[in-house]
Amino acid sequence: NKVLGIEEFITRHSRATTGANPLMQSEDNIALSIYLRNLANGAPMNPDVSSPGAKKALERARAIMRTNLGQLNMACNDCHTKEGHANQWVRGQYLVLFKGTVAHFPTWRTSRGDIWDIRKRFQWCNVSIRANELPPDAAEYGDIELALAVLNRGEKINSPGIRH
Repeated sequence: NKVLGIEEFITRHSRATTGANPLMQSEDNIALSIYLRNLANGAPMNPDVSSPGAKKALERARAIMRTNLGQLNMACNDCHTKEGHANQWVRGQYLVLFKGTVAHFPTWRTSRGDIWDIRKRFQWCNVSIRANELPPDAAEYGDIELALAVLNRGEKINSPGIRH
């Protein structure tokens, strides 16, 4: 009843099979995540959303992406759709469409000098709108990750990426 991204899967699988505990967003977890995604480089994103659980996760994600949050009272759709402010500079940041956003994660963030997984990017979006960031294993982030994979269907995986 929860969407697991690769980083959360690594944490859970490691605990269950080896007793290791590579926490999400730790160096070991990110390194293994990059390795696994790199094995898939060039493959098109093609999430399977035929199950009832996946369909419910997509519904939840779409609702979350429309919900205004934080002191700036903004939703994901405000920044990342043509109807919103995508493809524009806002407060010194260039906002991009949802399309093209997830195939390159984990990504080297030149502006931060660090590698980020997609969940850390979601956390930073919350910081930008002055909302409470959630822990990386939050169910809401899993739902959004799945919705973005659907919106990016056909995009070729190219990890690790590099972005400002």
